[in-house]
Amino acid sequence: MTKDESGARPSLTPLPPGLRVPLRALDPGGRDALFQRAALDFGDYDRLVAMTYSGTQEDVPWMRLLETLRRQLQANYVTLILRSQREGQPLQVVFAGEARPAIVQPYEAELAAVDPFVNLPRDRTVMLDELIDEEAWQASSYYRSFHEPLNLRYHMGADIGMEAEPACRLRVSRPHGAERFGERERALCNLLLPHLLAAVQLRASLDIAEVERHFYVGMLDRLSVGAVLLDRDGRILRLNQVAGDILARRDGLAIVGGSLAAALNGENRELRRLVGEAIAAAGRHMPGVVAGMSVSRPSGGSPLGVAVRAVPPTEWSEPSSRPAAAVIIRDPDMRVLAVDDQLKRLYGLTSAEAALALELMAGNTVDEAARNLGVSRNTARCQIRAIFAKTGVTRQAELLRVLLSGVAPLA
Repeated sequence: MTKDESGARPSLTPLPPGLRVPLRALDPGGRDALFQRAALDFGDYDRLVAMTYSGTQEDVPWMRLLETLRRQLQANYVTLILRSQREGQPLQVVFAGEARPAIVQPYEAELAAVDPFVNLPRDRTVMLDELIDEEAWQASSYYRSFHEPLNLRYHMGADIGMEAEPACRLRVSRPHGAERFGERERALCNLLLPHLLAAVQLRASLDIAEVERHFYVGMLDRLSVGAVLLDRDGRILRLNQVAGDILARRDGLAIVGGSLAAALNGENRELRRLVGEAIAAAGRHMPGVVAGMSVSRPSGGSPLGVAVRAVPPTEWSEPSSRPAAAVIIRDPDMRVLAVDDQLKRLYGLTSAEAALALELMAGNTVDEAARNLGVSRNTARCQIRAIFAKTGVTRQAELLRVLLSGVAPLA
């Protein structure tokens, strides 16, 4: 292992807290022995580790890392096979090398089931010729159908993770005419395995957080509720689709200089005061601070309802990029999203009854709904009685409560 300029031995890059790392990935001879065999400059090693973690944020994760490894290992392919998140779904494969879709597709569909380079010893790098007879391997239909056309001759790999199914599989190959993989290449891979597992676990947690975010944002959109997140300077970090639509109309509220602003000066001062108080409360870890106000609309429409809430930081959050306040906006004139198919399915309504129910949910009277739908007042009243019977209510106000507070707007 190399030393830094001060002469001290550099330590391994620290891992994110809470991520389990198998120590078996390290050579029994210790880290020094691995560094000596890998003949890897510590600066290059540090860059590889950095790419391992930054790769969790890439659109196609770990592409830079795999391409760098391909050059470091003088390989023609470096592949990361991620465990499928759903049973029956194909494996997620990320690779650096020449793409051959005509070969890869049969592999995913058929040849993966007979691939001999699976179920490897966990958390350490092995060579294919350590596991199977070389002559039998080259004579196999699998080799002739998949590896030979892709110019794959020598193989090295690791299965990473301590559960029944590995979290991911690393595979490295060299072409015909190249040298076999040696102890240098094995040691380099072994040095990265703990970090690669930690990064895969980190990516999984980020995916879960993103799914949750989309879920909650989607629910707010369905309910026609605008949500805006502000940083500690009151600047907008993120907003959902409904908030974007409301602010784009510039009818009462708008985005001015990257911040939220009300059209009337007095209301704008009040909005800024509420936001400032929420941000200050967030800095004092006071999550329960909520304040509200109405915002007039120059168009003459119903005032917008605005609620401002503090968003306290987590213990280790970075203050410059985290939300400090949340602003919830409700436009009374916006319709709660629901479609007739949902109402028909949930309450057994006919198409005509579902259309009438949607008109009532939009705030129209029975007469207005009848005119909009092109039916007579008597027809609409007959349909109302049928809707009452199917939803178990006896009054129109009770019907609206059932429709608006039920799951129809969320489906």
